[in-house]
Amino acid sequence: MLQLIKLENNNHIFLVNHINEYLNPLYIYIPIFDKTTFKMKDYVYKNTLFGDEVASVSGNILGSKKIIVNKKHIPALKIKNDFKENNISKKRVKKINSKEELIELLNNFNLKDIANIILSKQNIKNFIVSSIDEEIYAINEFIILSNYYNEILDTIEYLLKLFSLDKSLILTKNTNSKSIKNVKSIIGTYPKINISLVPDKYLISRDEFICKYLNISLDETLILKTSEIYKIYKVLLKAKMNTETIITISGDAIEKSLVINTKIGVSLKELLDEFIKFICDDYEVYVNGYLSGIKIENIDEVIITKNTSSIVINKSKKEEESSCINCGACKKICPVNINVKYCYFNKLSHKNCIKCGLCNYVCPARLKLKEIVMSDAK
Repeated sequence: MLQLIKLENNNHIFLVNHINEYLNPLYIYIPIFDKTTFKMKDYVYKNTLFGDEVASVSGNILGSKKIIVNKKHIPALKIKNDFKENNISKKRVKKINSKEELIELLNNFNLKDIANIILSKQNIKNFIVSSIDEEIYAINEFIILSNYYNEILDTIEYLLKLFSLDKSLILTKNTNSKSIKNVKSIIGTYPKINISLVPDKYLISRDEFICKYLNISLDETLILKTSEIYKIYKVLLKAKMNTETIITISGDAIEKSLVINTKIGVSLKELLDEFIKFICDDYEVYVNGYLSGIKIENIDEVIITKNTSSIVINKSKKEEESSCINCGACKKICPVNINVKYCYFNKLSHKNCIKCGLCNYVCPARLKLKEIVMSDAK
């Protein structure tokens, strides 16, 4: 049984409309998942692909270092930015006339994740664009809509024609209603696109919850985030490879929250040194969410990847685990009704776990429940 959860408002997230930019880093790091060979001082052109990873700047290889990706230590090439933005030959984009041609184009421009989402929908009857961030500490999706609404609306209109659909719906939280006046002011010129406000509840961003809330079929509904729409726009209109990403950096251990458009492959430490002022020395860092993300022990080993959406920096609570008091809060709050306590004490992951982290969030004994239940969840 899927259920939406109302969480406490976070007073350390300030809704801003400005996107900072960090597009000239000193170095970038490219994760290497195969046996790619390289030599010191080899020159790398911007947009060069290393498997599914892309060089976001041009420059010479200085060597390699170990980084953390999905809790695993892997090698990464260290490239010194020469600030010349020397590109490999620019790809041309032909006129796209079908869903199949769009999928091929996205694959060619290293947007395989988006291509696979579209490919998975054989019979699209509903087209939803979500500006709802999954995590309580992130506001990327809404900020993208607020800053690039013309580009977002134009791309949605293009996709409607491509998919032979009559309408599309943009979703945003009802708490954002006063902040989308620019979108509302021009949406009348896009008669096939409407905006709908949804409750400010955790998990409303996920596809299955969206479809349940709207009472529509998940199998027949294509749902793309505003960030994904914006990437499609850059490919279709500008033939740009995905070398940048927009992230939120927030939390109660820093002076203020920021939304930053940064190069992919930037060192997290370099990014924090450039933008963030800490208000305490003892803090915890989470990548991609406080609830469902990964806690990082050493920020020197973290880089911004194409899948990074947020960095949360909270004051350390130093809460020690205590004995389970059999309160049942973890099972009660679980959106898919997993017996979390049973899984935890029997060291069992659960195939139905949706990695929301709510069990950890509510546990009064501070048991590390999600580390067990989420361990092998898909």
